[in-house]
Amino acid sequence: MENASKALIIAASVLVAILIVAMGVTIFNRAQNSADMTSLDTTEINMFNSKFERYADNQLGSQVKSLISFAISNASTNKDDPSKLPTINLTNSDKYNAGPVNGSTDASNAINTYVTNLGTIRNAIVSTHTYKVTCNYAGSGLISEIIIDYNT
Repeated sequence: MENASKALIIAASVLVAILIVAMGVTIFNRAQNSADMTSLDTTEINMFNSKFERYADNQLGSQVKSLISFAISNASTNKDDPSKLPTINLTNSDKYNAGPVNGSTDASNAINTYVTNLGTIRNAIVSTHTYKVTCNYAGSGLISEIIIDYNT
């Protein structure tokens, strides 16, 4: 009888140890998933920025027009997230100075105005001229402003 009670105590101890290890693994996995969510946001920011950054530096007008076309399609994709609608400035242009085109509001009229102004800027770009494109970043890491400078 003594051996049977000792066997039951040992079996219970083994079960408690297995339960403690399982809880530890579960807590570790949850903490790991939380860390992955943070890096996913950074990855998302980098992916978003890279689509605009490839147009940075000196570009022909045809490439700048492609940038603005991408900004227009980005506006329709991200119309509910104004932080993903960068301000676009065309500077030092004799033909046209659009000033900022800002997507800082989520109202549909503002999005339509944003897209219309981008179209106006795109039409003012001379395809064979060289422009300097510069990206500025917000505190979140997302591109908040794109400056298109008409190089003379």
